[in-house]
Amino acid sequence: MGPPVPTCLYDLKPGNILFDEAGDIKITDFSLSKIMRGEDDAAGTSMELTSQGAGTYWYLPPECFVTGAGAPRISSKVDVWSVGIIYYQMLYGARPFGEGQSQESLLKENTMLRANEVPFPDLPKGEKISAEAKEFISLALTHSSHKRPDVLGLCGHRYLSRAGK
Repeated sequence: MGPPVPTCLYDLKPGNILFDEAGDIKITDFSLSKIMRGEDDAAGTSMELTSQGAGTYWYLPPECFVTGAGAPRISSKVDVWSVGIIYYQMLYGARPFGEGQSQESLLKENTMLRANEVPFPDLPKGEKISAEAKEFISLALTHSSHKRPDVLGLCGHRYLSRAGK
């Protein structure tokens, strides 16, 4: 067996995540997923976005909304952003960007292009989110794809290693 093939799920969202009887996660709907071929990138870690406008906008990062000369490049960092949105939504009961907006409104108002800072509202009943959890979410939701970690980088975050103890 060779090394794993870099992929980008691209439409990772709560509706595409299922749990089996043992509580293990199963990801469904790979219709927009991409296999990184590496035509322009020797490492095969990114590729040109060929399905711009497809996907569920609330879970796509800012780079997927860039228009103009040249198509944006995407990588597994798209999935890192999606994980950050999903985790935030699990903790706060709402998405951090574009909650209550339609996809049309998100696009028209450039909501995701302006998603620069993650809001962390107070939780009811004095519940608290740890500083490490907020750091983890903020890292996953780093606006610039160049500064956002890839999947392996996010998996190495101290919040995840501490959560397993």
